Amino acid sequence: MNREKRVVLGFSGGVDSAAAAVLLKRQGYQVVPVALDLGGADSPFLLERAAKMAARLGLELLVEEASALFAEAVIDYLLFAYTHAQTPNPCIRCNALVKFARLAAVAERLQIENLATGHYFRGLASAPGSSGPGCPEEMVYLQGRDTRKNQSYFLFSVPEKILRRTLFPLGELTKDEALTLAAAAGYDLDAYRESQELCFLSGEKYQEYLLRRGVDAGGGEIVNAQGRVMGQHQGLQNYTIGQRRGMGIGHPTPLYVLELDYRHNRLLVGERDEAYGCRCLVDNLNWLIKAPLQPLEIECQIRYRHQPAPALLTPLADGRVEVKFDEPQFALTPGQGAAFHHGEYLLGGGIITL
Repeated sequence: MNREKRVVLGFSGGVDSAAAAVLLKRQGYQVVPVALDLGGADSPFLLERAAKMAARLGLELLVEEASALFAEAVIDYLLFAYTHAQTPNPCIRCNALVKFARLAAVAERLQIENLATGHYFRGLASAPGSSGPGCPEEMVYLQGRDTRKNQSYFLFSVPEKILRRTLFPLGELTKDEALTLAAAAGYDLDAYRESQELCFLSGEKYQEYLLRRGVDAGGGEIVNAQGRVMGQHQGLQNYTIGQRRGMGIGHPTPLYVLELDYRHNRLLVGERDEAYGCRCLVDNLNWLIKAPLQPLEIECQIRYRHQPAPALLTPLADGRVEVKFDEPQFALTPGQGAAFHHGEYLLGGGIITL
């Protein structure tokens, strides 16, 4: 057996992981599909789907228990963040601390060097003198070719020592090409559905989930920038910066959430132009390049569907960085991820704090 051609593949049994398995097999890899059991109401369905798709591909599925880790690293973090009037992105944390970490642990146990996932992302060997700013000579990390499905935003927090071991077979493909590959391998496209971001909700609204888990800050005042009381909110956990609807107050022009004031339990609102900002601080940094010591011109992405915007990144003495955008950006939100790009290169990222 050629041990160098073995690979541990994160395998949900969905379109992307199925297409990744097909491509890896074509490249001569012995694929070990691993389904992570994260718990939750959908877990039996997801594991059954993964087992059926693995069998169609002639692979033996390995199920890895990860529900306790998911609850601690993702759910507890999410509840803490909402309790403190932040808006977290659980997928960013889950990728780094649960999915990739657990896949790497399985690979270590099986003495397999390579990992793989079905993300639309690229990790490429780099020749000396790469054009990416600060890029290491061995590896560079790039957005997926399909700009509609590029998932680099969700991967900036994964440790570089794990990313450098990971293969991304779908990085050069479009979603349509992946669908075609999966269908040819026996995937039932009639039952296809895109995975949802908050996978643990099982159909309920996130506000209902938070209330059920005991996150309820209680009501308080809705005020504008001048301190005028505009109404009453129903708990800061029910709102996010940039939100327009659902505040229950009348006004001649549309109002948007500007700030969740945790200290005073107030919701600050204003008109749309007041929801723009040019600066944010970013902490909990993870670098895929050598951490810069001097200001660096980048493009910063502040949410998944946000177009990375030109900015100047300046390292601070306390370990955080300051990001100053060339143009004001809408709804800079504490708790959300900030991914740092240079063109198609992913440099790293962190969590926004204002």
